[in-house]
Amino acid sequence: MLKKDKSNYLIIALITIVFFHFSYGLKILDPTNINWLMSAHHDWGTHYLGWAFYKNDSWTFPLGEIKSYNYPIGTNIGFTDSIPLLALIFKPFSYFLPEDFQYIGLWLFICHYLIALYTSKILKLYNCSNWLIILAIILMISNPVLLFRSIHPALTSHFLILGSIYNYLRPSIGNAKSINKHQVLLFFVSTTLNPYIMVMIFGFNVVVPLKHYLLEKTITLKQSILYPTFSILLLVIFWIIIGMIEFSKGTSVASAEPFSLYSFNLNSFFDPYGYYSKILPDLGRTNPFQYEGFAYLGIGMMILISFGFIYVLFKLINKKIEKQVLKKWFILLFLCLGLLLFSITNVVSFNSQILATFPLPKIIEKLGFIFRASGRFVWPFYYLLFIGSIIVFSKIKIKSYFKIAVLALITVLQLYDIQELYTRWNLPSGTYKTVLKDEKWIEIMKNFDNIIIYPSFDYNYSINYNNDYQDLSYLALKAGKPISNGYVARANVTKANEFNSFLMTDLTSGNIDSNRLFITTDKHINAFDVLLNEGTVDIHKMDNFVFIYKKNKNLLSKNFVENYETKNFLDSVKTYYKKNKAPSFEPIDYKLLSNKPIKFFFDTFSFDNNTIKTRGWAVLEETTNNEKDILFLILQNESSIYQIKLKPENRPDITAAFGKQNLDNAGFNSLIFTRNLPKGNYVIGIVINSDKGEKYYIKSDKNITIK
Repeated sequence: MLKKDKSNYLIIALITIVFFHFSYGLKILDPTNINWLMSAHHDWGTHYLGWAFYKNDSWTFPLGEIKSYNYPIGTNIGFTDSIPLLALIFKPFSYFLPEDFQYIGLWLFICHYLIALYTSKILKLYNCSNWLIILAIILMISNPVLLFRSIHPALTSHFLILGSIYNYLRPSIGNAKSINKHQVLLFFVSTTLNPYIMVMIFGFNVVVPLKHYLLEKTITLKQSILYPTFSILLLVIFWIIIGMIEFSKGTSVASAEPFSLYSFNLNSFFDPYGYYSKILPDLGRTNPFQYEGFAYLGIGMMILISFGFIYVLFKLINKKIEKQVLKKWFILLFLCLGLLLFSITNVVSFNSQILATFPLPKIIEKLGFIFRASGRFVWPFYYLLFIGSIIVFSKIKIKSYFKIAVLALITVLQLYDIQELYTRWNLPSGTYKTVLKDEKWIEIMKNFDNIIIYPSFDYNYSINYNNDYQDLSYLALKAGKPISNGYVARANVTKANEFNSFLMTDLTSGNIDSNRLFITTDKHINAFDVLLNEGTVDIHKMDNFVFIYKKNKNLLSKNFVENYETKNFLDSVKTYYKKNKAPSFEPIDYKLLSNKPIKFFFDTFSFDNNTIKTRGWAVLEETTNNEKDILFLILQNESSIYQIKLKPENRPDITAAFGKQNLDNAGFNSLIFTRNLPKGNYVIGIVINSDKGEKYYIKSDKNITIK
């Protein structure tokens, strides 16, 4: 028996290896090959970076805390989807591991192998022939949902779904305790991987003991409650230890977006999205985010499922299925259908049309906001369709060789149809190099204690290419420095807002940490106006990123040369601030006119440390074209009136809002210093200098006190 089991494991491993080679390439199993992950510039890059920063950080409690990524608020290894289970296993060996080390390729292989293994185990329960099992394994490890989800490795742990189906289908007489322990183990593994998978598996932790109690009478009611309760206890303990549960407020587990946005479209079983079928066309969706509910079956499986449905229907009509069998499958089907309904959400869609919208119970609504990628919950039903149709097909009373021939044809048709999914990758190996100037960036970063990409906690720069923030994070990793930006599933919004608030206070008051490097883009340079005005920082540009740091830090090597275009840009910035150094208010020598109505609004207005920061718009109500108008900010007290020109900002939204010819020049966005003004209380106003030279004034409700 032992030899037979070893032989089965070997055959399953060989099938998995062959398929894995054609789909991904065995080179991704090399733990020192990170090139394929970082070159993707997508989820793979994020998952690797989360692990790599975690590996280099010192141990903390909670055990999953990462301090150097998404700095200074940090994150958790669970929130980067870096497969916490393996991260916790490998981190104790960080000192011995290569600098470039990844386990994601190994994890993808494990997921495929275990899906094959559980497929074999399930079919052996129904005495399927070896050849039929081999063909079923090929169908299961090449299923479209698994291959589609490979970009998100923590979500490829579909073997847990199949393992749970296996536990449910196993006869429990004399074996109930072992089955339930195995199911608790599967649930615990899911808690170390991803919350979505965990919720799906917990459903099985309820129905497995329920079936044992209600149908097979192999456990007591108390035991049927105890197993799922113990599972929840394990979840809470592990999540507290790893840090997925926080007792301090701030980290948001809910989304502001409706979970119907990421729902399952009723066409998803037949919609290949225009890419993943050689036969069927793109059927359309209500929005692009419905990719979360991708559940294309493939032409081969559609045929097999149709056979199975007709056969079961025939058996039901002729009452040839035992009631006990129906009851057993009903409980399993009830769970999977419930999850399917959650994936559809209350906004029912088919192709690009919304068919109906229903009100939701509050508890479902709250769950929807937490588990916004609702379309994923179709997976248990999807796998039940796959494995169920194969089981039903195996029971059709035809010659064994003919049955195998039919399933072989279905498998070939399936592989032909979905070949784009398993041949799409041409993953690189070797050393990863970004398209940035790696050595120069690393050399610069090493001179600082931390790196802040401004605006902080953003990942939508894409000034060079999509997800270029990942390469800056990778270079910070190589320099051994914490960096502020990273894509995380959940963030502590309170801490992020606090840090940004302190950061803005420092920048507007002219303070900068000499051990901090700022990296930003052209459009955000005005955030550093005070520092650039006072000449306390150096500014340079490389790879379209601007970097700023405190003067007197000699960090640029002699071979650092900015190209002609960059030098011109920096010269223009430096010239601007040299000419406009400490711009001052001037007393006005004209009478303020207020005989024409002015429309205006301050989008933002703040005054701190003798600095006004404001953005907004102002326009004469009768004007149809303000192209030549000039805006001034007015400060008025009991004895004096002062003005300063506002820095213009293009505002086509104002033109659109008023429906006029051209009011684009209505905007302003300025940082203004009041250090040259006498102390006292001032009322804020706006003057519009029209194209005819007339100056019109309006008083606002803003006022400041200069101390």
